[in-house]
Amino acid sequence: MTERSVQIEVLIADSPEDAPAVEANSRVDVSVNGQMYPTAKLTDGRYVAWWFEPTAPSPDSSVTTEWVAAPTRYLAAATLGELWENPASFDTLTEA
Repeated sequence: MTERSVQIEVLIADSPEDAPAVEANSRVDVSVNGQMYPTAKLTDGRYVAWWFEPTAPSPDSSVTTEWVAAPTRYLAAATLGELWENPASFDTLTEA
């Protein structure tokens, strides 16, 4: 088995202008363990997940302030779900 690393980023906005750049009309809601997570394709080819309700605002809305970026929609959504299930992990990653 070959080990490879996969880059996953947790993005936190300091202002509404900090929203990641997403491709228009690329939102797809992804189900992870029965929970829906909105995802969108970033302009750099990765995917981003945010919020935790199917009625989530758009990724560039001023109320959206936390995203997880990953190489696939599912990985972004699943990582976001795991971080929200364990807020201490989320806090540890975002304290720096």
